Amino acid sequence: MNSQLRTHVNGLILIYFLAFIVCGSATARNIGDDADIANWQSYSNAENKFSFKYPKNWEVINEGFYKTGFGLTIQKISGSEDSDNWIRINSPQFQEEDGQCVEVNKQLICTYSHDADVLDIFKSVAASFKLK
Repeated sequence: MNSQLRTHVNGLILIYFLAFIVCGSATARNIGDDADIANWQSYSNAENKFSFKYPKNWEVINEGFYKTGFGLTIQKISGSEDSDNWIRINSPQFQEEDGQCVEVNKQLICTYSHDADVLDIFKSVAASFKLK
C-alpha cells in the first residue's frame, strides 16, 4: 500500500472512530469495578516504547508484535475462546473492515466485538495507550 493511500485509509479510520464516539452508537454502561481504570493492570512494551492499561480479569497474549497480523491480543480470562470479544494492538499492517480500529500514535487498536462491555474496555484501552 503506498504512503498516500495509507494516509487516506488511516484518515477514514480516525473519522469513523470520532463519529462513533460523538454519535454514541454504543450506549455507555457501568461495567462494575472494571470501569475504574486506576485499578487496572499495566502492560509496557520497552522495545516498541508504549504502554496501556487493561482490566485485572483480562490477559495480554503476545503473538508476535510487528511480526504477524495478530500482534498483542487483550481478552477476558475465561477458559473459552470467543473469536469476537477481544481487542488487538498491532502496527498499521493490521486493518480490518468488519471491526473497529483506532489509530493511536501509529498503532492500531482493533476489535470485532459488539458486546457493550468489551466496547467500553476497548475505548478505555485506547484512551490509556501512551508512547514512552
